[in-house]
Amino acid sequence: MAWVFSDYTPPVGFYFSVEILPEGGSPFPPNDAAFQEVSGISVSLETEQIKEGGQNRFTHQVPGRSNYENLVVKRGLMVRSSELAKWCVTTFRNNLVRKIEPKTIKVTLLDANAAGKGALMSWIFTNAYPVKWEVSSFDAQKSEIVVENITFAYSYFELGDNPGAAEYPHIPPQLENAYRNKRTGNTG
Repeated sequence: MAWVFSDYTPPVGFYFSVEILPEGGSPFPPNDAAFQEVSGISVSLETEQIKEGGQNRFTHQVPGRSNYENLVVKRGLMVRSSELAKWCVTTFRNNLVRKIEPKTIKVTLLDANAAGKGALMSWIFTNAYPVKWEVSSFDAQKSEIVVENITFAYSYFELGDNPGAAEYPHIPPQLENAYRNKRTGNTG
């Protein structure tokens, strides 16, 4: 039986992964990609207004360039040696004396209801490099972990190929049977 839109439940935002992929190298270790929050997955299209001559009541909106927001990731402060921290420090200390080494960052939204079934959506950020590294304030009045925020600029992002999305949502057989019985009026 086909599912209808009213039966669709959007995925949860707490089950995701982040990979930082160096050019031609292996990904950063998993502890470098364990983030509690990702934000800034956003693109907008500039428009230019052109006023039509002779018809003063018309203004045309013409599409322009795409603008991408910075990507921001947050995690508990890593005090041990970290490839991500080394990359950030190298980028910030070189003062453009040496070439910045951009990387590819992949953010993947995972299916929390289907263990190991894979990705629902992924965003691949090309030519990413850190532009801000911030550590949360220390406050003796609060019992909070120290959080580091890392902001990345990038050229653009693309949506990745995610075959797991075609099977979402995964409906357990007993729920599917209950749904079918409800639709057909069968109470047995």
